[in-house]
Amino acid sequence: MPEAATGVAMNTIEVRFTGGMLALNRLLMTLQNKRMPVAGFTLGRDGDGMRATILLDCQPESALRYTALISALEDVSEAGPAETIEVAMISTSGDWREAAERSGIEAHEDEGTVVASGASEKVDDFLATLGARDVVRLGPVARPEGGV
Repeated sequence: MPEAATGVAMNTIEVRFTGGMLALNRLLMTLQNKRMPVAGFTLGRDGDGMRATILLDCQPESALRYTALISALEDVSEAGPAETIEVAMISTSGDWREAAERSGIEAHEDEGTVVASGASEKVDDFLATLGARDVVRLGPVARPEGGV
């Protein structure tokens, strides 16, 4: 799990909701009014409605309380923890398959670009082992845990 500059672990939660802009406004006002320590916020839309990934800079116990507050909003269908993974795109001519297997990450190649994902420390190990050049790191992204 990534660590903040304050030494507190970052906690990622994912929220799924319906209701459009009104519901989004309600969510944002809740984040603001409850003074939640938001370190990152990503918004997306899929066939079931909207999804927000919120990175909180607080202790896990506080993150659970904030998640309970958010899940009580009327338009929220699900709210819960999300696993954080690192994603990197690499242009390489080396043997990346063996390095990916040793590092314990997922990787595939598409038209000469290798896309690798996994825990941040494992992606770091993979890139160091590979001696990769021309790397684009997308940074940590959230992947839902437990079907959220």
